Amino acid sequence: MKKIEYKIASLKKMDLKSLYDGSSLMYELLDKNLINIINTEAPITFNMVKKRLRDAFEIGKISENLLNIINDRINKLGFKSTDNFYDITYWPQSGIFNVDYLRIGYQRQIYDIPFEEMKNLVKELNMHGEELYRRILKEFGYEVLTQKALDYLTFIEKKYEKA
Repeated sequence: MKKIEYKIASLKKMDLKSLYDGSSLMYELLDKNLINIINTEAPITFNMVKKRLRDAFEIGKISENLLNIINDRINKLGFKSTDNFYDITYWPQSGIFNVDYLRIGYQRQIYDIPFEEMKNLVKELNMHGEELYRRILKEFGYEVLTQKALDYLTFIEKKYEKA
């Protein structure tokens, strides 16, 4: 399977207080950061988008208010999305919404790897059950099969069989 280096968008730092105060400059910056994140890192889960924005805002948690603003901006920017039942995956506004490679070199949670990317690994490994899950974890450098990871990998395997 083809493996490529995960490309990370370069983001501008943002000020949360200015955004909450209605700064048009901060809204423009948020839009530019969202465009940069999604166009560079897609397919990308919403959880990863939030992580990247937390870094840009230099905050530990996204409030409900900020979450509403982010969702509103994403909708206005017109990104395409797919739902893998664990998270929304965002794609650029146009293009081919398929991946035939595995992205490596960036630490993601196992459930932050979109189905469209993960299915390639499942196909190549041609295994089932716990043997498959442990190989996937090894591929991404994880050692422990947590319940959340198990749930996601079980879901991936079942969805792959239906695809």
